[in-house]
Formats: sequence, structure tokens, C-alpha cells
Amino acid sequence: MRPNRKLITTALLALLSCAAHAEGLLIKNATVQTLTAQGELQNTDVLIENGRIKAIGKGIQSAGVERTIDGKGKVVTPGIMAVFNQIGIREIDALENTVDGVSQNEAFGASFSLAEVFNPYSTLVPHNRIHGVTRTLVTPYPGHDLFAGQATVFSLSGEHTPILKRTAAIYAQFGERGAAMAGGSRAAALMQLDKALDDAREYAENRDAIRRGEWRELSLPSDDLEALLDLIDGKIPLVVGVERASDIVALLRLARKQDIRLVIAGGAEAWMVAEQLAKAKVPVILDPMDNIPGSFESLGQRANNSALLHKAGVEVIFTGPGFQSSHNAFLVRQAAGNAVANGMPYEAALKAFTQNPARIFGVASDYGRIAPGMNAELVVWDGDPLEVTTEPVQVIIDGKAVTMVSRATRLRDRYMDITNQKEPAYRN
Repeated sequence: MRPNRKLITTALLALLSCAAHAEGLLIKNATVQTLTAQGELQNTDVLIENGRIKAIGKGIQSAGVERTIDGKGKVVTPGIMAVFNQIGIREIDALENTVDGVSQNEAFGASFSLAEVFNPYSTLVPHNRIHGVTRTLVTPYPGHDLFAGQATVFSLSGEHTPILKRTAAIYAQFGERGAAMAGGSRAAALMQLDKALDDAREYAENRDAIRRGEWRELSLPSDDLEALLDLIDGKIPLVVGVERASDIVALLRLARKQDIRLVIAGGAEAWMVAEQLAKAKVPVILDPMDNIPGSFESLGQRANNSALLHKAGVEVIFTGPGFQSSHNAFLVRQAAGNAVANGMPYEAALKAFTQNPARIFGVASDYGRIAPGMNAELVVWDGDPLEVTTEPVQVIIDGKAVTMVSRATRLRDRYMDITNQKEPAYRN
């Protein structure tokens, strides 16, 4: 009987595949911020195999470990999930042809998506990755429409197909900016949002007839109404940029009427209506360092906004400084440190840029906690991650230790030696 070459080949490939993925990584004697009921664990080991956390404890030994990281004096946390930025979408702000994050085309509103134009080879990817960012929520900037478009979650692994969740939310604008888009009135903007959601429900019930042109004209194009279906079904949230307390209350009424999930972004005066936000279970995305009013709608801005919201029971997500939100999105951890200095509990601040955004935007099934079975997406810090002078020793994505090199580090290394007699352009 002749051997079945196809079966033999398949078996060999399977064995080789298992061998290729059986890589192990062991972090020894670290302080581990599990962000679970276990809390902070001192002098603890974390064993990683096949891209996942296999075990957490003391004195772990494993014969299959390829690399051991000395965690003494170091802190391990889940990777940073940066939100509300355009990593991989923009390169140089001053050059429009390197920025893809906004559409002025009137044919696109809620359906506008950046998912297919993310550049995993952008210099912003390794620059943020070596500073602890392992995934990001990329959001379109508002253009001509109240609905700016769809937010997408990407991995910063550097792989060519980095999409973790294609549509994680719909982003819209209200307040001063939304009023300007709606003809100058907040009332008009609110009516437009309300009507768009009503029309999305009408579209869902009569899709075929509308697509054939056998229906009345609705307020939005069919593609935009199609994009709102997951929103009205409760699968994704509507994230609305808004600052003023009274505007937030108006949006809470709209969300209750339309039975949709709402997330507030900005929220300068959110602390004023913290109890209402908590009761409605509406999270708030904010920059804890933004404590100076920039407009009339943010006159109530204050440094302990996040602490007051947390105390009231509101789930909070942190962004970094607005002007650095893409190029230096990793600064969110320093912003979190300022939140702690102004009364935010330490673990809550950690969750605000790891676990909370993952849960709210639908990617928390295997990320945001350090526990057996979870995806190994971790950062090993050389100290307290909320301190300004702390830096990552190693970033781990999908169980792999990533190369801690970026364009910035290469330039640093190239020009650091001032005793080199060669002209700078000829230095290796």
C-alpha cells in the first residue's frame, strides 16, 4: 500500500506550525497590575505561551520558555488602548496629502470609514508602540456632517491586517460645533440627530423598497442609514463630542427616547451631571489634563472632573492631550497620573486607558486584564507607569516581544555620538 503523500505533508505542516507557535515568554518577580479581583500582585511571574497568558503566580518554571524577562523592580500592565486619535491615518499634520482622517464629501457621513486606509507602516505606529500603545480606536474628525463616521479598533502589532473591530462606534458632534453644522442652532442639531435615528428605523423596516427608490426621501443617504443600523440595534454606541452640562442632559434624553447606547466625548462639564450619567450608564471620554476652558461651552472645566465622575459611578476613558492625540497618544498614561493627583483612584486610572475602552468598544473578550487565558498584550515598565520618567522595558503583543525600535530611536542613536568625525549624513 502506497503512503498517502498528501496526508503526510499535511501532518508535517501541522507539526511545523505547532512548533512555530510554541514560543514561550516568562516574566519573573514583577509587580503585576492584573486589573482583576486579584488586584496588584507583588513579586509575581507571568508565563506566556502560544500568544496567551498561561499562568500567573510565584516560582513558575517552564521548559518551553525561549526568553525570560527579569521583572524585579518593574511593573506589568495590559497594553495601552489609545482612543480618539488617527494613528496610521495621518503622518504630518501640516501636509494635507498625508492626512486621511476627515471627509468633506457630502455623500458620506455615518458611513465614512477609515478601516481600509490604515497604514500599519506609518512612523506613528512603532513610535507609539514602543511607548506602550498596543491597540487604538481611530476616529474620523468631523467634516461637513453631524455624523463624522465610524470608529475602528486597530492593533499596533505591525501586521498588514491590523483590524480588530471594523465598526466599534459611530461618532457625531453636538454643542457649539454641531450647532454650526446644523445652521447655527443646537436645537436644529438635536432635531437632525433625532430624525436621522428615526429614519434609520424606517429604513430598517423598508430597506428593499427604499433601495429600489419606491419610498419617500429620507434625511440621510442609504449608505449612512445602513451604517446606523448597528447603532439602533444596540450593537455599538453613539459617541458624541459635547462639553456643556445642559447639552449632555439633552443627549441623555435623546438616547433614552431612541433607546441607544451613548458615550460622551469631551465632557468638560460632565461632573455637573455625574449622577444622571451614572444612572443612565453613559461613559465619558476625557483628557484629565484639560482643565482650562477653551470656549463658552466649557466654562465649568476642572482638574478633578474624572475623579468626581468616578466617585459618582461613571465609567471613564482617558485620552492624552488633544494636540498630541495621534503622534504621542502614549501620553495618556501621564494624563492618567494627573487624574490620580487630583483624586482618581490608582487602579481606576489604569483601567481608564486599558480595560474600560476595550469593554465599551467591544474588544474586551481577551484583552484588558492579566489573567490565564487572556491574550498576552502587555507592557513591562521600568517603574510606575503613571510617572513621567517611566518607560517600557518591553512591549508584548499577541505573546510576542516587539522590537523596541522606532524612527525616533534610530535618529537618536545615529546622532548621539558627537565625537564621530564623519559628517552627519554619512554616519551609520
